[in-house]
Amino acid sequence: MNIGFSELVDLESKNVLVIVANDTGSNFVKTKLKSILKLDEVALENILEGCFDLSYAKIRNFNVILNGKIREILIVGAGKKDLSSRASIEKLGGYIFSNIKSENANLCISNCLELTGLELTAAYLASGILLKNWTFDKHKTSKTSPKVLSVECETNCVNSNKNIFGHMEAIQEGVFLTRELVSEPANIMDPDRLLEEAKNLKALGVKVDFLSKRDMEKIGMNAFLGVAKGSDNPAYLVTMEYKSDKTKDAIALVGKGLTFDSGGLCLKPSKGMADMKGDMAGAAVVIGVLKSLALQKANVNVVGVIGIVENMISGKAQKPGDIVVAMSGKTIEVDNTDAEGRLVLADALWYTKEKYNPKIVIDFATLTGAIQVALGHEFAGIFSNSDKLFQELEKAGNCVGEKLWRLPLHPSYEEDIKSEVADIRNVGSGRGAGSITAALFLKHFIDPNVEWAHIDIAATEWDTKARALSQKGATGFGVRLLDEFVAQHCLSC
Repeated sequence: MNIGFSELVDLESKNVLVIVANDTGSNFVKTKLKSILKLDEVALENILEGCFDLSYAKIRNFNVILNGKIREILIVGAGKKDLSSRASIEKLGGYIFSNIKSENANLCISNCLELTGLELTAAYLASGILLKNWTFDKHKTSKTSPKVLSVECETNCVNSNKNIFGHMEAIQEGVFLTRELVSEPANIMDPDRLLEEAKNLKALGVKVDFLSKRDMEKIGMNAFLGVAKGSDNPAYLVTMEYKSDKTKDAIALVGKGLTFDSGGLCLKPSKGMADMKGDMAGAAVVIGVLKSLALQKANVNVVGVIGIVENMISGKAQKPGDIVVAMSGKTIEVDNTDAEGRLVLADALWYTKEKYNPKIVIDFATLTGAIQVALGHEFAGIFSNSDKLFQELEKAGNCVGEKLWRLPLHPSYEEDIKSEVADIRNVGSGRGAGSITAALFLKHFIDPNVEWAHIDIAATEWDTKARALSQKGATGFGVRLLDEFVAQHCLSC
């Protein structure tokens, strides 16, 4: 899809005209249509009848004959002037995409929002269209024809919109990579392939290294390796370093990379098990973020650590009741082999502490089904030992429309993961609060002096219906949030 910005658009090359206006923009709509259609007042009023409901995402389509060609026109409501934001405008771009009826559309978009001070409206609308346009059809023999071929945005702020959209395109490349990694089936996106995807970042200036099973055995990563025992595929701990400004304290991003999770001997039900190809979404988010930062040549210091492994069944598989010694020296009773992600993260988080000594650690993981019960698909759950870090992440999430809801890390829940035969066990007693006890388990492997946040994306990384900015399937949730967080955090340092 080609995206352009100009002060004056050549309408002859466009077959879809989009006019975006907020609740004060009815005159803008009328003036714009009058100049395009060159109709008298009576004919114009007939066309415009019912068009001035400019409440948010209210969209009206109609066709006109212009210079002998049929053109589709969309009048799009942006809602109340004082409620417009980057998140709302990007979503509006997604809604525009969904409401276009023409095929092979070449769009021209005019808006009056920049007249109210939102000079980047054009870039945000284009970003929303581009995000919504992504589809995963690479394994289909018959490809989906593109719905939108090009978008040209009329704007009086051409340079500023071009510049910000250049950054947004880099972010979207990270989102699209994350969506693709999560969408691939497990017979393709196995541990070796996910390792290669991480290695591809080297071409962008990211330093990539990894530990093999033998390397992990030497440093005592037995919690991680216990998960790997049932699979014939290898396991890897991968490190990715993007350090364009080494004077800044490192921000560490840690991701769970279960390329498939059968549940191990605590086997999952067959219904829905195919979705467990997406249990590596946390790792995919970390890879996507590092790609977007590198493409932007961001002036930051960010390291990524991901644990890549399969949780499978065999005669060698980890058994319920096993006790493993984590890299930290803490002993863990494996009460449930389907609570494997926290075992992988336990060693990955401790390794991150030992190798990088970061000031901030943020982990992303499809950790618990309980988070969907608590929050549905609208919010990801966040747990943090730092009010400041939570507030920064929440602000970033609100900015891009990836919402977070904080849940407690209260010590009263600790009793639930105490073990009679080891230091801790990997699941609670089953009395509820499964996402909380999982987060508290991870907290045992975090330096208390470090600002830490755990973000459970089990319900937001994949959706069973289309959303404003994504089709049904992988969403890429987390990449845009973390990119915004890193940008704002480094600006404030």
